[in-house]
Amino acid sequence: MKRNYLVKKIATYGFLSVSSFIMVYPILFMLLGSFTTNQRFIDTLFLPVPNAFNIEMFKSAFMSVQHAYIVTLLRIVFYVIANLATGIMAGYIFSKLRFPGRNKLFLLFLSGLLMPSILMILPNFILMVRFPLAGGNNIIGQGGHGFFNEWPALILYGWVSPFAIFLLKQSFDMLPTEYEEAAKMDGANLFTIIFRIYGPLLKPAIVALTIIISVGYWNDYLWPSQAVISRMDLYPIAVALRDVYIGGAGLYPGSMVRVLMAVWPPALIFLFLQRYFVQGLVATGLRG
Repeated sequence: MKRNYLVKKIATYGFLSVSSFIMVYPILFMLLGSFTTNQRFIDTLFLPVPNAFNIEMFKSAFMSVQHAYIVTLLRIVFYVIANLATGIMAGYIFSKLRFPGRNKLFLLFLSGLLMPSILMILPNFILMVRFPLAGGNNIIGQGGHGFFNEWPALILYGWVSPFAIFLLKQSFDMLPTEYEEAAKMDGANLFTIIFRIYGPLLKPAIVALTIIISVGYWNDYLWPSQAVISRMDLYPIAVALRDVYIGGAGLYPGSMVRVLMAVWPPALIFLFLQRYFVQGLVATGLRG
């Protein structure tokens, strides 16, 4: 019996170790590859051995994309606030209020999760180009360029997230209505109940949702590459790194540096907030 248990334990830890290494290997390859010469990278069989540590290379890369970092952070802050505000209010409505057609309307919102985002690229693009009274357009959206190649094109869609509504609605479902009844007896209005009574109790879900939104918009490439195609000053980090040239690094190490510049902020955010992320998903009933 002991022997069988020991064999199972060794097999389990062996499998987990191999699986973990497979997942970590690309990241380790990227880190080591960014500190090698181009020839050493080409000659690599398993992992590149660093031989060209050059901090100036990273400084040059950072200086080239620092404006893109700012653009990306502004978008993230905006979308986090917008998605949380709409998600909390809609989550409260679908969870705590009773009205005809509530469940059908909720299912209609959830159907947005079934729609691949790439299918919305063309409709959103036409909407931005033909936005009325913007960019030289008339009242029916003709005659100009609308919001194409302008800041609003980066922030005017995606305010309402079906996933945010679903996640926060699940959180509201787990909170007792006695809090609301007590607040109403004290004269609290609707916004006080939502944001000051229920809000602090939604902290795990809010943190988890903030991480998901932040990482999603940090990696947003397809829409900005179409909406602000000729405005390099409006490129977010995912698009800006496409055109960055890392002088003296070589083709492959330079590519590794660009990838490293893109992934380290969200990786750090998730590393430090992973406990809250897991708590938020568990608290909403999204167990594996």
